Amino acid sequence: MHIPGTLTPPSLSLPLPPRPAPQPPRQGPLSLFKLPPIRRDPPVQSEAQQSSDVLQAINISFPAYLRPAPASFDVSEPGLLGKKISRLYELIDPKVGYTASNSKFIFGNSYLNNERTFSDYGIVSGDTILLNPGSRPRKPVIYLYPPSSLADVTIELALASSWSFSAVHPPPRTTVPPGEPYTAQSLTWTVAAEPDGTLVDKISGMEVSYLYWEAVAQPVTPGSSRATTPIADIETFDPAHPSVKPGDSVLLPTSKVPGYLDVVLKALALHTEARTSFITFWLPDMLKHEYVALRFVAQEAYERAAPMHIAPAPDVVTRVFMLFRGVPVSDLGLWEAASVRAGADGARFWAGVVGVDAARAADSGLFRVLEWGGMEVQ
Repeated sequence: MHIPGTLTPPSLSLPLPPRPAPQPPRQGPLSLFKLPPIRRDPPVQSEAQQSSDVLQAINISFPAYLRPAPASFDVSEPGLLGKKISRLYELIDPKVGYTASNSKFIFGNSYLNNERTFSDYGIVSGDTILLNPGSRPRKPVIYLYPPSSLADVTIELALASSWSFSAVHPPPRTTVPPGEPYTAQSLTWTVAAEPDGTLVDKISGMEVSYLYWEAVAQPVTPGSSRATTPIADIETFDPAHPSVKPGDSVLLPTSKVPGYLDVVLKALALHTEARTSFITFWLPDMLKHEYVALRFVAQEAYERAAPMHIAPAPDVVTRVFMLFRGVPVSDLGLWEAASVRAGADGARFWAGVVGVDAARAADSGLFRVLEWGGMEVQ
């Protein structure tokens, strides 16, 4: 009861109504990438979290467009967050089973600069980043067959700025072409060449059967590259945007690929050893798929991406470069045109696409150069 003239005691607080449960964020359109959310401000970390002695872990995931998508995994190391992004390449290679140096990391819808640290991007232990595998041109090899012994042959190979050399044998002289962007590269071999194909490198003294190189293409998000439609047109080949589509390829069950390639490669002027090396090199990668779509790049397009100059000038240069990709069974309906094309005369078809003069390429009275290589398109 309240007595007049006295102060009213403060009323007791009534219980607050229950707070509504937080709503999950609205999902936007599905993306080929499962990207972590954008973090606007770096989170505040305790001194213990920042310590270089604390074990810190990052989850690595892969783009959804890879089928089958590899399983995600964790990498950990004391003080990892304070190290450069480039450190991840060394940590993940044993886990993914291939050299990841041609891949790119993504966090918050942005590519990560290899020279910056994880902390620079506000990444904390337990966060997930995306590993976007890049396509890598593999094992282009160059054979030289002069009609008689040549004491000095100079081979200069240049690359467009969308890729760069990653492995070369024998060791060449490497330069940046005058007037080209710093990302462009060229290398030079000087060899003695024999009619049977034996080469002696003038710098190292090594005796080899061919010149070997590999390159790393600039990693990109999945996109389109202009392929040729119809194939007979001159295409643009960009190693950073490789493309294999139903309109420019053939589709085969993996079991039929070796026989198909043997016939086609023979028409493309590859001799027995080259055909065998080509097929056995790529077969393990193809056997990972039930169906494979493949195509060969026109020499004119390939030459623009990797121009080669040889002195003395050869009479015949044949450059064969294959692109292929696995096709899941669920997508076979989209590849009917490529499947039909596989039933045609592949030897004649691809010889026309690549632009090969098989008769001159087999003439031992001419100075002949042969190169083959390829790339799996992810």
